[in-house]
Amino acid sequence: MRVSAPIANFRATLRATSTTLALIGLAGCLDLKTTADACTVSVAPASLTLPVNGASTIVGTAFDCKGNSIRNKKISYSSSNTAVATVTTEGNVIAVGIGGASVSAVADGKSASVQVTVTPEAAATVTVTPSTLTLRRTNTRQLTATARNNQNTVIPGRTFRWGSSNSSIVSVDQNGLLTALTPGTVVISAEADQTTGNATVTVTEIPIGSCSLAPATSKLTVSQSVQPAITLRDTANNVISSLGRSIAWTSDNEIAATVTGSGLVTARKAGTARITASPVENTQASCNATVEVVDARIVSAVITTRSGSLRIGIPRQFQVSLTDSVGGAIPAGRAVTWTSVTPAIASVTSNGLVTGIALGSARIAVNAEGAVDTVNFTVTKIPVATVRLSPLSSSIVQGGTVQINATIEDSTGTAVTDRIVEWTSSDPTRAAVSSTGLVTTQAPGTVTITATSETRSGTSQVTVQPIPVDTIVVTSGTYSAALNAPSKSFAIQLRDANGNQIFNRSVSVQSSNPGVATGAINGTATQVNISASAVGTTTFTMRALNSNNQPEGKTTTVTVTITASTP
Repeated sequence: MRVSAPIANFRATLRATSTTLALIGLAGCLDLKTTADACTVSVAPASLTLPVNGASTIVGTAFDCKGNSIRNKKISYSSSNTAVATVTTEGNVIAVGIGGASVSAVADGKSASVQVTVTPEAAATVTVTPSTLTLRRTNTRQLTATARNNQNTVIPGRTFRWGSSNSSIVSVDQNGLLTALTPGTVVISAEADQTTGNATVTVTEIPIGSCSLAPATSKLTVSQSVQPAITLRDTANNVISSLGRSIAWTSDNEIAATVTGSGLVTARKAGTARITASPVENTQASCNATVEVVDARIVSAVITTRSGSLRIGIPRQFQVSLTDSVGGAIPAGRAVTWTSVTPAIASVTSNGLVTGIALGSARIAVNAEGAVDTVNFTVTKIPVATVRLSPLSSSIVQGGTVQINATIEDSTGTAVTDRIVEWTSSDPTRAAVSSTGLVTTQAPGTVTITATSETRSGTSQVTVQPIPVDTIVVTSGTYSAALNAPSKSFAIQLRDANGNQIFNRSVSVQSSNPGVATGAINGTATQVNISASAVGTTTFTMRALNSNNQPEGKTTTVTVTITASTP
């Protein structure tokens, strides 16, 4: 069936109206709010470390109360210290200055933060200024170092470690201050963040500006020498060391005076010479000294042997010192005349050999071209050279005597009897010596007897032997004691051949039956102490021992009986 156009249009309009109404109704049934509120916010990473001018992006995420992330949630970013770090709206963190800052991510009042630490910017290059320079020795110079990043931007406040490739040529402190020490070339380095910059430094010697010699004038006699001292100065007139500087020395009159390569001037013949010292590195800085050479003329004669004595019959050579008109010493070979003013006491030869003739005071004179000198001295005996004693050693029993004789010889080997001899003992308590050398012994031991005449001595050893023991006296020939007696001993006396008691000697005590008892003498040799071991009888045989531990004197026996212990 065919529908008319008006009806068709109506139907289309109705369908459209119905669709619109349906959409409106649906909209009324749906919630138009597309995103939920944030319950929590997180940010990643939790911490961040950047160098100055470095950048990094952080990401903030919002979550609903069910823990689901909310897409397309608007996150706001902020920094707690924009002088340290800034952050863009997209979460791009930019390091601005050294320090720490907290960057927060916020959504619907909920937030989380990232701790940002900004460190100094690492150096990509280090430049030392100036990069090359030349210094004179002792000069100082300040170097500077600059650190730059990868963008060639200067990094301010950077500390550098300074070093020298040879600190004996140029030293550098940790502030970059150079000190030139010796000529040479070195490399100075400044290092930061393991990046190094260098400068080349050349040290040259201080130039010589002038020199001077001292003394500027000298007056020498023939064969005398003088060493002028040279003083160098730089161009600022400061004194500088001449060590290591090459100096050329010349004389304009080598007939009068010559000069060595070290500057030693020697007078050759009467005349005048000009000595010139020229620094090789700057001959324009030469300096001069004038030397006048004169012939030597004797103006004084001095006998150099002024003190001491002369021994009879022993010649002694006297010397004379001659001086010229300028105070210089005249070499040997000039004619002089020697005379003895006291010929009865001493004589003198033409060359000054003096011999004493008699004891007394002598006087010798010398004349050299009118210059005269005299000297007084005493003629004495020939000194003692050797003191010989005999016997050289002796051994005497205590209380005995021995005569020691001294033979005195002078330095010519002649025995003399007119000299005083002094006798001494090293231990007068053991042996005393008289003024004639008689030794009297008093106590055992070894004593050194010394005889001295003038400054010479001789010695003799005297050994004093103890008085020998003749007998050992006991109260009884028998002795008895219980085994358990607290003290068991008997008395003895050591006596010499005259019956005098002797103390402090060694005594041998032998037991015929040591299993019963043994004996030992006490320290003063007045008692025998018994050590009993069993009941029985034994015989003690006793005999004195000398200093060589050899038996002396008679043997004495005692029968010792040890009885059973008492209750």
